[in-house]
Amino acid sequence: MMESKRKFKRFDLEREVKFRPTYGATEYSSGVAYNLSCGGLGLDAHDFRFIIYENLELVVNIPGNEIPVALSGDIMWKIQDSERCRAGIKFRTKDTIKQEAALGQIFSSLGIPATYMYNHDFEYIVQQEALKISEPGICDPKRSSPKLPNKLGFIKQYIENGSKCKVTFRLLREVAKNPHSVTIVGDFNDWDVFKSPMTRLPGGDFAVTMELDSKKEFRFGYLIDGHRWEIDWYADKFVRNEQGAKYSVVVV
Repeated sequence: MMESKRKFKRFDLEREVKFRPTYGATEYSSGVAYNLSCGGLGLDAHDFRFIIYENLELVVNIPGNEIPVALSGDIMWKIQDSERCRAGIKFRTKDTIKQEAALGQIFSSLGIPATYMYNHDFEYIVQQEALKISEPGICDPKRSSPKLPNKLGFIKQYIENGSKCKVTFRLLREVAKNPHSVTIVGDFNDWDVFKSPMTRLPGGDFAVTMELDSKKEFRFGYLIDGHRWEIDWYADKFVRNEQGAKYSVVVV
């Protein structure tokens, strides 16, 4: 597995953003921010020519806030053609406290718990963590109660020459909010809401390890107390159904 260059987990973001080069009196241009992390974001705009390593002022509008959030960052890459201009922005500022507060406002507006803000992308550390995980005692070939290292996100451990993968899922207690029960439900268990209950860990998080076929993608979600659904903010990606509901996806 190649090491991911994305140190921090990225999240869906669709927010209007105004931006301009930091140096100069240029008027603000408009675009859309996406793929937010505490390290940077993606920027999609029209009729703007990005310059690699140029520093931009970014102003992000947040619904319900009278004052927009201000950030700054360098252009690290760009994709530009006649109709579309996209760039990757790496945040850079001397006032890290102010930047952290600004990012906290954006994460809060998206409903993302603040505890997720500085978590690593699981691909960035999965190889190191996979070496730490102990072999769980299996009472069900499809489910086991894991003993986890102190990390968040998926842990993937490939077995049987790569044809199978043991995936450990974890739902934080801050998201679960002290429920009576949590069940993982998805393509891997035919969306059976009773088939795969999760185990409450001593710290209050919920976890389960499942053995899945490799080279596949599985949609899933967490069902809390039989009526409340939660996505996994650490998912490899997200998809929506015909009604617009969002599913988490694990890729193995």
